Amino acid sequence: MAGIEELKSKLISKGGLAMSNQFLVELPSMGGTDGRTLNVLCKEVSLPGKQILTLDQTIGMYQEKIANGFASEDVSMTFYVPNDYSTKKYFDTWRSKILYKDNGALVVGYKKDYVHDIVIRQLKKPVARFGFDLGPLDINFDVLGKSIYSVKLLEAFPTSFSSIQLSNESDQVVEFNIQFSYTDWVTVDNEKEGLLSKIGLNLGKYI
Repeated sequence: MAGIEELKSKLISKGGLAMSNQFLVELPSMGGTDGRTLNVLCKEVSLPGKQILTLDQTIGMYQEKIANGFASEDVSMTFYVPNDYSTKKYFDTWRSKILYKDNGALVVGYKKDYVHDIVIRQLKKPVARFGFDLGPLDINFDVLGKSIYSVKLLEAFPTSFSSIQLSNESDQVVEFNIQFSYTDWVTVDNEKEGLLSKIGLNLGKYI
C-alpha cells in the first residue's frame, strides 16, 4: 500500500488534483449573444460519458461479450440568468431553429440548421486568481489557465429546457438548466494551453 509521502509525491508530480470548478465551455454565438458570455454565465457542466454496448457470443464452452456499438448520455449545463434574460433568450432562439411555426403549423427544422459543435474544457488550477463579489455572486478572473482535457460534442443541440422557478425569497439567483443531445463526442487536442485569461462565475469561493 502506498504511503502518504509517496502519494503526495505522485500528486505533486502531476500538478495536484483536478478542480471541478476549473472549466470552460465554448458554445456558438446566437441571437446577439456570443459564446464567451455563455461561458461566463455557466455555473455547472458535465463531461460526457460513453457506454459500450455488447452482445453475448458463445464459442465452444465459453461465453463472452463482444462490442457492437455505443451509447452516449446527454450533457447537462446550468446557467445563471442576468437581468436582461439574455441566457434564456439565447436558448429560445436556438429552440426556434428546431421547432417553429409555419403558416400556423408546428414544423421541425432540418438537422443541419440547428446542430452545432460544443467544446468543454477542463482547466488546470490557475497561476493566479483575481475576483470581486457582485451581490451573492463571486466573479473570478483566472490568469494563465491551461486546458488539460477537452471534449467536443459533435452535432449538438438542446433537447430539454428546464422551467424557471420564481420565489418571494430575497437574494435568490435565477438559474436555467439545459440538456444537450449530440451525435457523438471526441477528445480534442489541448491547443489552448497557456490561456491568457478565463472568466469564472460561481457561488462558492475558490479552493
